[in-house]
Amino acid sequence: MKLPYGANEDNFKKCKKIVSKFTNDDKNLDEATLEIMNIAYSSGGDYSDEILLEYVKAYFKKAYFNW
Repeated sequence: MKLPYGANEDNFKKCKKIVSKFTNDDKNLDEATLEIMNIAYSSGGDYSDEILLEYVKAYFKKAYFNW
């Protein structure tokens, strides 16, 4: 698995833990985690807990409401 630039395994585990609180879909957990980390990186965000939590909320809100 290729992590976004500047990310490490600890960042991935932290993000995955946050993502897991918003979904029961273990099958796509890694995929959603990587997608959120890529979004955070591409928008200039970092991998802090606060930033990741906001991106995860927005990601699942969009998926839920299909905006």
